[in-house]
Amino acid sequence: MSTRRLLPLLAACLAAAAALLPSAASAKPQVCFKSAVRQLLIADGKLDQQALKWHEDVDLVRCGDVTADGVADAVFTVSSGGTAGDTRFGVYRGGTSPQLVLYKGAYKVGIARHDRRSFDVIQPHYGRNDPNCCPSSFRERRYSWTGSRFKAGPTQKLKHPPARFYKP
Repeated sequence: MSTRRLLPLLAACLAAAAALLPSAASAKPQVCFKSAVRQLLIADGKLDQQALKWHEDVDLVRCGDVTADGVADAVFTVSSGGTAGDTRFGVYRGGTSPQLVLYKGAYKVGIARHDRRSFDVIQPHYGRNDPNCCPSSFRERRYSWTGSRFKAGPTQKLKHPPARFYKP
């Protein structure tokens, strides 16, 4: 078979193969991986080798736009490595140069994206005689993007935490 006849056949095969591969647009953004958030936190001086040695590490990552710019962001928690559960939460704004736009301390915190400009945080609320295992209630708070930062809203009291806050 001549080269002239093979070229169209080869082009058709390449086009068919390309159609089977996932497009770059549907690929998960780099900032959405635990390993990427970990490296960003190390670069920003928020995590160090000593913390990692004691098992403090990125735990949950919720990927999606929360800064209303059409780019996926990473809402994440950092585990304590102990019984305190996740003790920090934050947001890396996605894009070519991810930027840490929120990083706060917490206790046994859970996170869930709400919409393209906000996310929710939940933490246990302990009564005077509650043991660490069994808080009386939980407090949920929404963080909304103002265009330049996140603003914390009022808290809402819940008897039990919805699973969306703690499941990977």
